[in-house]
Amino acid sequence: MSPRKVTLITGASSGLGKDFAVEYAKAKTDLLLVARRLDRLEALKAQLEPLYGISVMVAQVDLADPAQVDAFLNRLDPDLFIERLINNAGFGYHGAFEAYPQATLDAMVEVNIAALTRLTYHVIPMMKENKRGEILNVASMAAFTPGPYMAEYYTTKAYVLSLSMALHEELKPYGIKVSALCPGPTHTEFGQVAAYKNDSGVQRSLSMASLPVVKMSMKALEKNRSVAVPGSSNKLLRILMTLVPKTMSAKILKNIQKQRF
Repeated sequence: MSPRKVTLITGASSGLGKDFAVEYAKAKTDLLLVARRLDRLEALKAQLEPLYGISVMVAQVDLADPAQVDAFLNRLDPDLFIERLINNAGFGYHGAFEAYPQATLDAMVEVNIAALTRLTYHVIPMMKENKRGEILNVASMAAFTPGPYMAEYYTTKAYVLSLSMALHEELKPYGIKVSALCPGPTHTEFGQVAAYKNDSGVQRSLSMASLPVVKMSMKALEKNRSVAVPGSSNKLLRILMTLVPKTMSAKILKNIQKQRF
C-alpha cells in the first residue's frame, strides 16, 4: 500500500502560511498544518475539509521550543509521506541588536533556523526513498544583504537562502525540488510582530498582497527554481543589490531602518 501523502505547512494560522494552505487545498492536497494558535488552525480545517473534500490534520507546535519540535516529529505516523514541506514560519524584530530581549534573540534562531533545518532534515530520507518531493523555504529579500537594526533577522534569512540553494543542487538528482522564496514587504502580520514604530511610505507602496506571492512561489517550486523573487520591483532590487557592495547597502539600510524607531 502506498504511503499517505501530505503537504506540511508551518506558520499556517495566518499570512502566507494560511494562503499556502488554501491554495494547496484547492489543488486537492491533504494537509498537515502547524502553528502556535490552535484555534485558528481548527477554524481553517473546518473551512477547508468540506469545501475541497480533503483531509486536514492540525498540530499546535511552538517552533521556538526544540522539545516541542522533536515531540511533533516523534509522534508523526511513520507511514505518512510528507511529499511537500513549506517552511513558512518565521519572524523578525526591529531595533538595535543589543536592545533585543534575550528571549527574542533565542526564539528567532530557533524558529527561523533550527526548526526549519530540523524539519527539512526529517523529510529528506523519505523523499529520497520515494524519488520525489518538494521543499519550499521562505527566506526574504533580506537574505541578500546585511540589515542594520534588524541584524539577526537578515542573518537568519541569509542562512535559509544559502541552505536552500545548496540543497537544491544536492537533491536534484533524487527528483526532489528545493526552492527559496524571497519576498519583499508583504501584507501580513510581520510588521506588527517586528515592532515597527514608523513604517515608511516607500515600504507600504512596495508591499505586495500575500496571495500573489504564494501563487508565484508555488509555480517556481513546481518548475524547481532555486530562488523565487516575487514582484517586478523586488526583481529589480535584487539586480541592483548585486551591483552595490554590501558595505554600501548596509549603510543605506541603516538609514531606512532607523526611521522606524
